[in-house]
Parts: sequence; structure tokens; C-alpha cells
Amino acid sequence: MSANDSASPDAPEKAEVLSQHQAEVNSGVLEKSGEPTPDDGEDKDGEAPEYATGVRLILIMCSIFLATLVAAIDLGIVATAIPGITSDFHKLDDIGWYGGTIFITVGITSPLNGKLYKYFSARYVYLGCVLLYLIGSAIAAPAPNSIALIVGRAVQGWGVAGVLGGSVLMITYVAEPKARPILIGLWTCVLMVSTILGPIVGGAFTSGVNWRWCFWINLPIGCPIIVLILLFFHIPKHVKPTPATWKEIVMQLDLGGFVLLLASLVCFTLAMQWGGQTKAWSDGSVIAVLVVWLVLTIGFVLLEWVLGDYAMIPLRNLKPRLFWTNALYGWLVNLADFLALFYLPIYFQSIHGQSAITSGVNTIPFVALFALGSLVSGYLVSKNGYLQPLQLISGLLATVGGALLYILDVDSGKAKYIGPQIILGFGIGLGNQIPMTVYQFFSPPDQLQSNTGVMLMTNGMSGAFFVTAAQNVFANRMLQRLAQIAPQISAQKVLATGASDFQSVFHGADLLAVRQAYMTGIKDVFAFAMAGAALTAVLPLIIPRKRLPGFDKKEADKESNDSSESNKPNESNDTKSSS
Repeated sequence: MSANDSASPDAPEKAEVLSQHQAEVNSGVLEKSGEPTPDDGEDKDGEAPEYATGVRLILIMCSIFLATLVAAIDLGIVATAIPGITSDFHKLDDIGWYGGTIFITVGITSPLNGKLYKYFSARYVYLGCVLLYLIGSAIAAPAPNSIALIVGRAVQGWGVAGVLGGSVLMITYVAEPKARPILIGLWTCVLMVSTILGPIVGGAFTSGVNWRWCFWINLPIGCPIIVLILLFFHIPKHVKPTPATWKEIVMQLDLGGFVLLLASLVCFTLAMQWGGQTKAWSDGSVIAVLVVWLVLTIGFVLLEWVLGDYAMIPLRNLKPRLFWTNALYGWLVNLADFLALFYLPIYFQSIHGQSAITSGVNTIPFVALFALGSLVSGYLVSKNGYLQPLQLISGLLATVGGALLYILDVDSGKAKYIGPQIILGFGIGLGNQIPMTVYQFFSPPDQLQSNTGVMLMTNGMSGAFFVTAAQNVFANRMLQRLAQIAPQISAQKVLATGASDFQSVFHGADLLAVRQAYMTGIKDVFAFAMAGAALTAVLPLIIPRKRLPGFDKKEADKESNDSSESNKPNESNDTKSSS
């Protein structure tokens, strides 16, 4: 126990308030969906639920932790590998695809996976997601060209979404209620460690062997996970899929919305890849894909409105200001997160000429302080239940950190690039988890599953959207600056060289010009991140001020008890006086 916990005797009681409220919410939503409640004392046949214990529970948790580790690492593993990938494939303009593809599929498949877990055996859905992830890795590892790698990353994304989205659900199903808090806490730690390890592991493989080992390594690790799931991962009998006809299941999956959203994002990514780089913005093909993107997006929104409760995103659930403002906050706070995660390694490798592993090590201040900020945020929320102040502080710190990144230059030293990462990472970490907390504690019981899916989708989609848009900002500004200071250098040669190889291709004055052009593009990406962070500092002003349920009542009860205690001596004195 920390010193702060000892100093605050109310902390355990307040944590209990949160746990009790969450149990009530979970109970309500699972009862309405036909699934067992987490704290059911008996199943429908009157028998006590059989949860995994002992060695079997340990082996199940090992499979969940291992699956989470490899899946979460893969979200950031290519950040430090991208410069090497662009050099091998000579496709600098595909950075948006390398970084954004996995977030596209994570975003659009999260609600779909949620429906699959609801209507089918959770064990086999989880196993299927692990297999999808491994299949994607097997496609990406030997990829002969950029397109094959992108396809592999897309398949990986579906598997990652199912593994990360299903892991907590699996813990809820197989572990007895009293063991869940510590197990979910351990799972969260694995997730945070994976976030830190991703760029480092990617850099180590890229520098020591080859970037392809970022994907090959998943196959030998994945095989034991599959064996553990098949041998020990048995869902208790009291956990049964929600009964439904095939027609109802197909309706619930919203495959039409899935296709529209996927096609829309592909069109947007193509427009960002072509516009101002390989084709002029006035080119007919660029205009065409932008128009199609807009039409498909409008079509998706209309379809979701018509489908109502069957929609991938039930729009009526987002009507309360508390929900849509927090969804927007989550969308924007991820802007700064993803852009820093992907463009700091490019800065280190292209501007400072560092190896991939060194660039990964140099991003540790950002990812470590992000994890620390998340822990501090969770602790403070559990202590006092306040959310909005943390969102405001998060936005202010992230804005300062983004501004300090923006002033980096080609000759900036360690002090200048480590400090901004500390401020930015801690700031983003403070606010990153708040929207999900809001959705978990304030969603009506019958909307909890769908609202949680919306937040997971928002997180994934923000990565897909902003990494792609940032690639366009980076490439356009870089090429514009290059044309100003070194018009004799071919823009296509720069795009084809790759971020980690241009220092061996260009020399003398040309090398200096390319470095300056790269720096201009990177600075504008950091300005983009700073703008998103600034908006997260403004949004808390319109987010409704809410405190987590139970805290106000607890404080009122405490004040009432204190008042009663203080009145007792007065009552005693009054009695003596009357005598």
C-alpha cells in the first residue's frame, strides 16, 4: 500500500463504490443480452458456476497474457521499422498504409467481434482471432511488395481487435468474481508493457536482423497460445451464447455498414496517398476518390441511422452530450498519441541518422510516461471520482509537449527531444482512458456493450484517419520545401529512397537540403499533433461535469456521520445543564 493510500482511509471504500457500481452495470447488461452475470451465484439450472482455479487458471491466464502481449506489441512494432520498410520497397508514400492499415481493421472490426462473442462460443471466437492474427503475420513476413505487406497488416488488425477486445471478456467468464480485479489489473500491466516494448522490439529486429522478423516472430509464439487455448481454455457451462436465429445474427453484424466504412476508409487513404505527392490535387482520380469517400461516409451514417439498434454504431446512444463529447475527446487525444508514436522514430532515423533500435530506445520517455500517466489517472479517479479536471490537465500538458516537439530542429540534442516526450506522454496518458471510463460507468445497462464497442472503434479509427492524414501533411510539406531550396533534386527519387536510406544516397549540399526538407515535413506533423492536443484542452469546457456514481453519496453519508458524532458531546452537555 502506498503512503497516499495509508493517508486516506476512504480510498478502499471509494474503490468499493466503483467496483459495486460496475458490477451492477455489468449485471444489468448481461442479463438483458441473455448472458450470465459476472457475479451469478448459480446458473439457470440452480447449480453453482464452475470457474477455473489453480494450475488451470494459471495456464489460461498465461495464454491470455501471451496473446495480449504479441497483439498489443504489434500495434506499435512497425513504428521504428517503417523507415527500413520504405527503404526496402522504395515507397515513402506508403507510410500511411504501413502505420494506418492495422488501425483501420481494428476500428471497423471491433463492433463486429463484439457481436461474434455474443452469439457464438467465446472460446472459438477468441481462438479464431488468434489464428487470424497469425495468418496476417504469415502474409506480412515474406511480403514481396508493399501491397502484400498492407494486406497482411489488415488481416492482423482483425485478429488484434478480437484478442484485445476479448481478453477481458475471457477473464470475466473463466475467473471467479473475487479474482477478477487482480487478474484484470495484471492484464492492464501486460498491455502497458507491450506498448513500451513495441517500438523497441521493432527497432531491435530491424537493426539486428530484418524488419520482416517483426512478423516472423509471431508464428512460434502463437503456436503455444493455440495449444493452451485448445487444452485448457474451457468456458464454464453457465456461460452460453445468446440464442438467436441466423437471420437475426446477420442483421446484428451490420455487414453493409462494415463494407461501406471499409470502402470509405480505403478511398480516404488513397486520396491522402496520391494528393500532392504522386498526383496533383486537381487530378481527376484524386477528386474522384475524395467524392466517393464523401458519398460512402454519408451512406454509412444514413445506414446506421436507419438500422437503429442493429447498427454497428447505434447513433441514438451518442445523443447525450456526455457521450458524443467524450467520443470526440478520445478521437482527438489519440491524434497526438499516434503521430508522436510513428513520427518520432522517423525523426530520429532520418534527421539524426540513428539505427532503428536506437530510435526505439529514444521513444521510451514517451511511451513510459504515457503508461505512467494512465496509472496516475486511474488512481486519482478511484480516489475522488472526478474526470473533467484530468481531461483539462491532460489537454494542457499535451499541448505544451506538442509545441516543444514542433520547435525541434536538425541539430536538436537529447535534452530538447526527451523533455517534450515526457510532457506529451504523461499528458496524453492522463486523459486517454477517461472516455472509456465515462462510457463504462454512465452507459445505460442495455447500451454498455454497444457503447464500449463505439469507443474501441473510435480509438482504432482515429489511428487510421490521422496516421494517413499526417503522411499527406509530411510528404506535401517536405516536397514543397525541397522544391524551394533544392529544385534540382528529383521529388520521386526522394519518395523512392526511404527514410532510413537517404543519407547514403544523397551527399553534400543535396543531403543537407533533403534533411531540411524532411525536418519541415516532420515539424508540420508535430504541429498537427499540437493542434489536436489544443482541442482536447478546449473540449472539457463543454463536456458535462460529472463525477463517478457513488462518490457524492459516500461523502454525504460521511458528512452526516461526522455531524452526528460532533453533536453527541453537545447533547451530553445539554443533558448535564438541565440536570
